[in-house]
Amino acid sequence: MAKIAALKVAEYDRIYSNFKTERERKAYVKQAEKELFKNFEGEIRHMTISEGRILIKLIDRETSQTSYQIIKEFKGGFNAFFWQAVAKIFGHNLKAEYDAQNEDQMIEYIVMQIDMGYIQ
Repeated sequence: MAKIAALKVAEYDRIYSNFKTERERKAYVKQAEKELFKNFEGEIRHMTISEGRILIKLIDRETSQTSYQIIKEFKGGFNAFFWQAVAKIFGHNLKAEYDAQNEDQMIEYIVMQIDMGYIQ
């Protein structure tokens, strides 16, 4: 899911930056958000707290941006603040950064095993 997120963020960013007006950008973000909710809302709602934390970290790993930064870029600071508050209620932090050398070393090992085809 994090790899898909990275592809989508790159695609959305490329298209988003080509719009000339704020109105076009907002309409595009609304359409993209609707698409994302349609495709991923069910899976995300059924994640455990631990799975959600790992997804947030993996999104940072794949995009080099925290989930908070992505939301802020496309939806603005107020929305980023709002979703950070919601995340905190559920024990998450959208500002969490991926740390492959220390805190997320085990996750990095597992991701590398998946990438090499040892784990499916």
